[in-house]
Amino acid sequence: RVRSSAASDVYKRQIMNSYFLDALAPLVFRSGKPFGAQSDTDDIQFPLPSAAAGLVRTQIMRQNGCDWDGKTQGNRAKLSDVQVDELRQIVVQGAFLAKQDISDDLKILLPKPANALYLKNKETDQTELVRLAPQAFGSDTAADFPHVDLLPVQIQSPIKGKPQSGATYWDLADLLAWQNGGKLTHEDVNKRGAQSLPIEARTHVSINRETLAAEDGRLFQTAAYDFAESARKHHQGWESHRYGFVIRTAADLQDNSVVRFGGEGKLSRLNKISDDVFKQPEYTYTNGLTLTLLTPALFEKGWLPGWLDSQTLTGTLPHTNLQVKLRATAIDRWLPVSGWDLQQHAPKAMRKAVSAGAVYWFEIQSGNPAELAQAQWQAFSDNEQDRRDGFGIGLIAPWQSI
Repeated sequence: RVRSSAASDVYKRQIMNSYFLDALAPLVFRSGKPFGAQSDTDDIQFPLPSAAAGLVRTQIMRQNGCDWDGKTQGNRAKLSDVQVDELRQIVVQGAFLAKQDISDDLKILLPKPANALYLKNKETDQTELVRLAPQAFGSDTAADFPHVDLLPVQIQSPIKGKPQSGATYWDLADLLAWQNGGKLTHEDVNKRGAQSLPIEARTHVSINRETLAAEDGRLFQTAAYDFAESARKHHQGWESHRYGFVIRTAADLQDNSVVRFGGEGKLSRLNKISDDVFKQPEYTYTNGLTLTLLTPALFEKGWLPGWLDSQTLTGTLPHTNLQVKLRATAIDRWLPVSGWDLQQHAPKAMRKAVSAGAVYWFEIQSGNPAELAQAQWQAFSDNEQDRRDGFGIGLIAPWQSI
């Protein structure tokens, strides 16, 4: 589904406000699996864009004094259709991971791009950061790609070695440098990024409702992101940084307000910050570009954006008038997206999303590349409402098409 140019202009002219969400308690974000005795500390996922959208729209409700309609069927209070439509028009982006140091300087951390690998060099015994990029096979090699015009994505360094662990979230500055052809080291991204987030695990018991006593053998665990100041190992004091989330929205929220975010209604504090943390330099484009997804994207054709023709892989890049052609993709495993519909008081249907960090390479066929500046940090999902909810936020960088 392709948006009209009028809708695109309205979306692009939104002035975004940024807010730092400081967790006052461990935050719960479950994967949506059935909750029971099998739940454990692995059943936690990074908050989906819909969670951030729900937080912002709930705050707008409270600020504007929206009333719930208590006369609905089943005695479930609901908003009117007009109120729901107004709330869904609010554009939200995030939540983005952020790292704040002791001087309150804030750095945005984003998912590792799929065109980067950590490989241990057998010759040097050192872990290296290796780039993946589109490169045609030799004359003696072929593959059964779904489209003949797609190029394979191959390692750009002749390194023999096994994959290694490394930073799962990159500093925004490192991501910008990498997608613009810069050279980074494994140590660089690990030092400025984050390999894992602090998790607090709690053990619970099942309570018999009749006796109010614990049931034997009925133990289970839950996990939550614990963003409080953490202690260093071996009694070396406290860490010099703490984590939080940053949310961008066109709405004007009350500064320094206490909000509920995630499961179990845990409290956080929302503070307005400068949007300068998202600024990036201007780029010069030739005949190609890369689109890196910063949040999960929802496409009607699975991995293929709906604004591309399924046969020719060409289409108009959203937020611009550029005609582009898809040449290659680097995509990790799909991500299940679901949630709870507060207005309908029912679970949302599960959908498959392209996970954050996916990279798409496009060849520019026609149009003015200067328009790409207005497409930065915009949403590229197919559905208009999914874009307003923040699914498919993209980072654009130059690429020299083959």
